[in-house]
Amino acid sequence: MSDAPSILICDDEADLAAELGEYMSANGWIAMVATSAPDALAVLEGGVTPTCLLTDLRIAEYDGAELVTAARSLPPALQPQIFVMMTGHVVDASEAADFGVDLLYLKPIDPDAILGDICAALSRRNAGKVEG
Repeated sequence: MSDAPSILICDDEADLAAELGEYMSANGWIAMVATSAPDALAVLEGGVTPTCLLTDLRIAEYDGAELVTAARSLPPALQPQIFVMMTGHVVDASEAADFGVDLLYLKPIDPDAILGDICAALSRRNAGKVEG
C-alpha cells in the first residue's frame, strides 16, 4: 500500500483532466481521472477515497457543486480530505464556501499553484487532527 496522496480529477475536458493527472503523478500523487460527475461519484462510492477531489464547476450531466455535495454526503471514511473546484467562469473567491470547497480557481489554471495550495491545505488539516 502506498503512502502517496491521491487525487480524483473530474473535468469533461478530457485533455485537461489527463494533463492534470500526469502533472500530479509526476509530483508523487496517485492520480485518477473522470470525465463526468457520475464517473467520479462511482469511483468514490466504489470505496476509493482520494486525498483530494478536484472538479470543474461546469461539467456534463450535473455540475461540480452537485458532485461535491454528493461526495460530502458519503460516509466520512469515503470523503476526500480536500475539495477543490476550478471554473472558466468569473466567480468571486468568497464563493468557495458556497460550493462547499476548500479552494477555488479560475481557468486557465496554474498547476504549480494548485499543487502548493492543496499541499498547504492538507498540512493544515492534518495538523488540526494532531492537535485536536
